[in-house]
Amino acid sequence: YYDDGLADEEIDFMCGTYYINRRKLSLIQNVVSWWPRPNAWDASGLNVGFWSARCEDWFQRRLDNIREGVSRMRHS
Repeated sequence: YYDDGLADEEIDFMCGTYYINRRKLSLIQNVVSWWPRPNAWDASGLNVGFWSARCEDWFQRRLDNIREGVSRMRHS
């Protein structure tokens, strides 16, 4: 069968997503990730239907900042 979408767990894995409880015994969670989740990517202005040079520049800068400890996970 052909599956043209990703499961939520696959998206979480690819984006480096963490679910963090705000307080002990709380059901409310913060969702943070190293890479933008699909909804954030769609709204970013970088989603132009193909991987552009601008996308690659953004990716390389973000990766370098993560490696250098400059970037932090972002709320989704």
